[in-house]
Amino acid sequence: MCHAEELRRLSAGVFGNRYRAELIAALADAGDSGICLGDLALTRQVPASVYLPPVRTLIALGLAERVPPVPGQRRRFYRRCGSAPAWQSLAATVARLQEHPAPPSAA
Repeated sequence: MCHAEELRRLSAGVFGNRYRAELIAALADAGDSGICLGDLALTRQVPASVYLPPVRTLIALGLAERVPPVPGQRRRFYRRCGSAPAWQSLAATVARLQEHPAPPSAA
């Protein structure tokens, strides 16, 4: 199983952004409840801003949407949208990337 940095390297090559695979996996796991980018960033120990470009791209593609805000709450949530088969395929792709072994170190 690959670690976070290896997944980010693969994500950059496959999805064009280091953090897009992590975001896709989180959105796929969250279902209709969605995710807060700040919470995701805390668990991954990265700034929340790294998830803004990939979430904007997913929104532009019609694969994610911003959840309407709860009055009085500052946290913003995003959830997946679009076809369930598309999300199943995306989640399966990320899962396979996570199984990919890291390349051997150059000696």
